[in-house]
Amino acid sequence: MNRRRTSFLAGLCLLWMTALAETEIFQARLDTFDPEGNTIILKRTGKPDVNATLHKRARLWLNKAPATVDQFRQMAGETVMVRMSVGTQVRPVVREMADPATWKWLEKVRRGIVKGVLKGVEENYLLIDLPDNTQFAYRFTPKTRWERDGKPATIEDFAIGETLYLAPRLLANLDTMLLSVSNTEKEAQVGRERALPSLSGTIQAIDRQRKLIRLLTRAGDIRDIFYDEETEFTFKGKAVRVEQIKPPARATIHRKRNEEGKDYARKVTIQPNN
Repeated sequence: MNRRRTSFLAGLCLLWMTALAETEIFQARLDTFDPEGNTIILKRTGKPDVNATLHKRARLWLNKAPATVDQFRQMAGETVMVRMSVGTQVRPVVREMADPATWKWLEKVRRGIVKGVLKGVEENYLLIDLPDNTQFAYRFTPKTRWERDGKPATIEDFAIGETLYLAPRLLANLDTMLLSVSNTEKEAQVGRERALPSLSGTIQAIDRQRKLIRLLTRAGDIRDIFYDEETEFTFKGKAVRVEQIKPPARATIHRKRNEEGKDYARKVTIQPNN
């Protein structure tokens, strides 16, 4: 019982330290890859060798697909891209490794708007066939925004074999979550934008009685965002009064939800119109 408790507490401690760690992403030569022996040696040009351990849920990738530890052994002696946690009391922890070509592919399929064909659904993941004949699994959650032809939808409204537009986001655990899913690119852009803490676009109007800003966003969405006396308005790094803003005006609005669940402007940065 005591041994199990000790093991449990040690695991919690490791998770806590990993959460506090900083992340480094770099290219190196994988000199030694022996996860069972708790030895991964990475050689970087002009820097000391890194002796690291492999995270128990590490993501390994080869040829644009997930790889097992045994499959990744073939990369010993080759150049790899590494995502590593550093700055803890333990050795650096490798959380993700891939061949360089796959790393570039991961950066592309994890951000922006992704177009693909719905291959299947497994648990909380959409399996998507991508235009380059690869496949990727995107995680959906209760926060994922589903739209079809500009109207709210559910996962059941989309058919296997249908072309979809996805707005993904990489999570801290290296899952790739879907912010929005739609059958049109514009709606996927709008869904992605609505999930972000800041918005950029053009202020169309300001209702000073209701303390409301109407913003036409870059994705073509119309947003009504409230402000109050605590909202900070700036132009060229200097504070301005809301009365000085003359629509149309380009702006970035840093927002949050107020107690009533409405979009609230924490800071509004006015930009030159030229």
